[in-house]
Amino acid sequence: CEWDDETGEVNGYRQDGYDGEDFISFDLKTETWVAPKQQAVITKTKWDSNKATITQYKNYLTQIC
Repeated sequence: CEWDDETGEVNGYRQDGYDGEDFISFDLKTETWVAPKQQAVITKTKWDSNKATITQYKNYLTQIC
């Protein structure tokens, strides 16, 4: 997480890997998951539909972290 004390802007991210490669990451600006590999698309679709978890990640990355 990064916080700019002059502008108050908060940037954070969550990224998961598998077998040494990027698998999926959370885009805070769009509040969606990004799947850089075809193998992660099923997970992305499932996680994008869980709005409660997205809200939790957004809160964590902008308020707690």
